[in-house]
This record gives sequence, C-alpha cells and structure tokens, in this order.
Amino acid sequence: MSVLATPGRMWARAGAVTLVSLFLGGCQTDDLVLKDVAKDGGAQGQVASDTGLYNQTLGAGATLVGYIGVRRMDQASRQADNETRDGAALAVNSLGSDVIKLTMVETTEKPDAIEAAAKSLGLNGAALIITTARGAELDIIQKGLAGRPVPIVTLQTNEATLPPSVYAFVSSPVDSLIEASSFAMAEGGRHAVILAASPAEKIQAERVASQIKAFGGKVEPVIELAGSAIPPKSLASWSKADIVVLMPGIKSPGDVLKKIDATKPPAPGRRLVASTTLMPADLAEPKLTGTIVCRYDQNIQARIGTRYMQSYGMPASANAGYGFDATAMAIGLVSRWGNTAFAPERMMALEGFSGSLGVFRLEEGGKVRRNCDIFKVSKGSYVFFQRAPATL
Repeated sequence: MSVLATPGRMWARAGAVTLVSLFLGGCQTDDLVLKDVAKDGGAQGQVASDTGLYNQTLGAGATLVGYIGVRRMDQASRQADNETRDGAALAVNSLGSDVIKLTMVETTEKPDAIEAAAKSLGLNGAALIITTARGAELDIIQKGLAGRPVPIVTLQTNEATLPPSVYAFVSSPVDSLIEASSFAMAEGGRHAVILAASPAEKIQAERVASQIKAFGGKVEPVIELAGSAIPPKSLASWSKADIVVLMPGIKSPGDVLKKIDATKPPAPGRRLVASTTLMPADLAEPKLTGTIVCRYDQNIQARIGTRYMQSYGMPASANAGYGFDATAMAIGLVSRWGNTAFAPERMMALEGFSGSLGVFRLEEGGKVRRNCDIFKVSKGSYVFFQRAPATL
C-alpha cells in the first residue's frame, strides 16, 4: 500500500487502513433490531400536551445522559433539532438501550426555562449534556447545573466561543478546508496562500493558516480580496504558492483566479482547495477543475441510513448524524469506562471515535476534529476521489 503522510494525518492511495477507533461499527450489522421509537416514547410525535414541548426518556441504563433542545422561532432550526434528536434516539435504540438512559427535554429560549431544564437534569444525576444551546445559553446551562462537573457537547462549530468543559461537535466549512489542505500537502503541496472575502473571514482564514503551519507547510499572510483583485504586494508570492485555499465567502472564485493568474502566472502543479459552498456555476468552471474538497456527509447513509429510514421514513441528514454520533460516543464511553466515562482524558482520547460522519476526536479548548472523504471538482460536480482515512 502506498501511503502519503502529513503530521497527524495519513492518506492511503489504495488498500485498507485498520480502524483504531471504537464503538460504532456494530451499527452496521444485521443483528441489531431497532425498537419502534414512537411506541417506546421516542423522539417523534410525543410532546408534553400542556406546552407542546417534548420531554421523553429512552433506554434503561444506569448512566443518565441529558439532551436539551432549545426551541427556536425559525422553522429551519426547529427541523434541525427534530432531526438531531431523532438521530440521538436511533443511537440509544440500536446501540445502547441497556447502557445509558437518555432524557430529552425541550425548552424555550427564555433563560429561566433553559436553566430549569439543566437544573432538572443535574438533580437527576445527568453525567453528560448534549444540547442545541448556543452562546450565552451554554453559561445558563452551567448555572443550572450548579457547579456539578458535567461536560457539555454542543451542536455548534469550532468557530463558537465556548465556556470551559463545553465541546463543539459540528464541523464547518472552515474545518473542511483544513482537512482538504492536509490532503493537498499529502499530494506534495508545501507553500500555501489563502484568499478571504472580508475582515471577518480573514480571522477564520488564520485558523486554516495555523493548521497548515502545524502540518509543516509554509503560509503567506492571508490575502483579503478587494472585489476580485488582490493587493499588488501580495502578487510577489503568487507564483511560489503550490496550494491556494479559497475561503467560502469568495464569490465566483474561477473569475478571481483568472484575473490573478493573468497578472502573475500560477506555480506549476498548483492545487486548489475549496469547501462544499461552491455554487453550481463554480463547479462547472474549468478553472476550478481538480479543486480538492473535503466532504463530511458521505458516510451517513451507509452507516445509519437504512435504520433511520425504517424508523422515520426519510433519509438521514447531517443533523441526524450529529445527534447519532454524540449519543453513540456517550454509549461507547460508558460501555468501556463506566462511572469515569466522561472524564476529560476519556472524552479527548487520541484514538477518537468512529461515527456516521466519520472518525472524530474532541480536543483541548472544546474543539472537534473530524476526517472526511476527499472529492475533486470535475465537469460540474464533486467526484469522489479518496475515502477518509480510518484514523485521525
């Protein structure tokens, strides 16, 4: 097997890599019988009749895991929460109904309501909280826990500022650029330039830059575009860069590259890195052919799609995958470690966890790292190129 390696990452060109990580392989076997979630008080259809907010418990394990869903005003957030808790319910019913007890409660956005939900779970001995809460709401949950050392997994991205003992769980387009840049380096790239569309995006681009440096690459100062042009002083390094990272906010990146390349020729064999925010017109742009894109959403149907469809009558979404993975991580940890399952060293185990969205690891500072399948842009679409490595 030919293997390309970068610090912290191994990409195989052919063959299989042994999966070091744990716990979720069983969700693909035929011997697991999914309970009828609706009949067992599951995530669909059962709500408190007096308020319309759901409140249900699944499983009969000795360890209590709490799920706090914050009901938002917009329909998109409501739908995302429905899918996430359906995924969480699926994990309990198919992987660990005898390992954990999952209590899922919904609250309004009112601070006192969020605090009351957290207080109730804390008093009942919740060892872990999974939540859609965000921003100051996370501080309110910790206030409701009244000093109990309960870690929190929030369905937010690494861009969120989080209190101590709170872990982000959702991978963002910026995370995908980091992973795709790692692959570009595995293919031989060593000198990167990053194009950003705004001052705010420039801050996010700095995180990509720091990771490329951590992988051993050289990175030019992040370039903030003025329209589709770059400052003249930035042109000096253009022909040296063999990796160009396109931040998600850049509109018509093909036109941007054409304009810059016409002024300063690109380096031979240059690799382009982008995220799945590319528009259909971008995918059809010849200038972007071969662009490297990391996709996190490719494992869901293979891992949990059939069972999710049987239970809920619809394809499993990324939201469902996140709910499933967070809960399955909890089940795996409790199965292995019992009462010490949620100690920081357990949750941040270097080998990580294998889930419906790939292999992931929680890290210091409340960050999440997740691998992904690699696609390349060709003839108007994302074309599968290489499966995600089995380790981080």
